[in-house]
Amino acid sequence: MTQHDPVAGGGDETASRKPKVTITIDPEVKTFVERQVDGGQADSASAVFNEAMQEYMHTRRRRRQLFHARAAQADQAKVARMIAHVESQRDQ
Repeated sequence: MTQHDPVAGGGDETASRKPKVTITIDPEVKTFVERQVDGGQADSASAVFNEAMQEYMHTRRRRRQLFHARAAQADQAKVARMIAHVESQRDQ
């Protein structure tokens, strides 16, 4: 990708201990990643993807926590009535 990318042959020792993967990305994503690295906002393409995936994983965990918190507050009798209604509609 760029000369700063440790996966592409740079000398970052910590990156060499991480598992390597090959991915296919859209051209606009490639351009964005290269601009991040070339502009000094990221040390490497790997760093851009690692940060993006960390944010994605955090968001998914948070959404799951919020879902479970909301589900725990649900009126179980009302939920049971709603499920029964939906199932009765499906069976007709």
